[in-house]
Amino acid sequence: MIAIDFLFLPFIACLLLIIINVYFGIHVIKREIIFIDIALAQIAALGSAVAMVVFTLSHPEAAHEHDHNNAFTYLFSLGFITLAALMFTFLKNKKISIPLEAVIGISYAVATTGTVIILDKGAGGDVHVHDMLIGSILWVSWHKVTQLLIVVFLVGAFHIIFRKKFLSLTDSHQDKKNSTTNPQLWDFLFYFTFGIVIIEAVSIAGILTVFAFLIIPASISTLFAEGWWKKILIGWLVCVCVSLAGLYVSWKMDMPCSPVIIVFLGIILIFGLVFKKLFFFNELK
Repeated sequence: MIAIDFLFLPFIACLLLIIINVYFGIHVIKREIIFIDIALAQIAALGSAVAMVVFTLSHPEAAHEHDHNNAFTYLFSLGFITLAALMFTFLKNKKISIPLEAVIGISYAVATTGTVIILDKGAGGDVHVHDMLIGSILWVSWHKVTQLLIVVFLVGAFHIIFRKKFLSLTDSHQDKKNSTTNPQLWDFLFYFTFGIVIIEAVSIAGILTVFAFLIIPASISTLFAEGWWKKILIGWLVCVCVSLAGLYVSWKMDMPCSPVIIVFLGIILIFGLVFKKLFFFNELK
């Protein structure tokens, strides 16, 4: 009973992350932009770090006011995400010889370096870096879960309403002539809405956990299914089972939750690869 009470809220947070990240993960794998989420997460973190510096310099007397600082930080993170979405949209161009994945990797490296430099000069910088990487999902509050729920609902509803646009753009991402009307607009909206999710997700679960939820379940589902909904359902099932196991093991053995979940997801992926290789599992059509 104690375990249920303690793990209930973290599990709800995991469910919300699962619902949205598995969907985006399938998009990311099909578009071959695997590291887009950690790049966007790191760019948002850079925006957050810059916001802390600007807020402290402009409001030294209110530097420790949590609510104002949070709103200010969120606006900066959102601004940085918007610029990144615009950059990734316009750099996805056949005339540019640099692959988009390379641009994403460079963005991640530059944003990480900038964030570390800024945080290194502030008090508790090492704590910020730790939370940025693996989060603190076991100690998530109802306030944060409610924020995540609102974001997941709004972004999810937007993608359901315009699903034909997003699915068509992803399925034909390698075509030189895309049939989607205004493909750059929909590309921007994809990156922008994804970035909004990343800001909330990373603040709860950390960059590494969000990356694991995004890529590993989508990779597992890709092994055994082709249709969008079948991939999503397989990804959800894997994530729910792993989240339950990871949270329980974390509580029982007094271990950090996020690393346990990531390791379990990795183990499931390895088993899936072995199973696929040895038994020639027939893909679901």
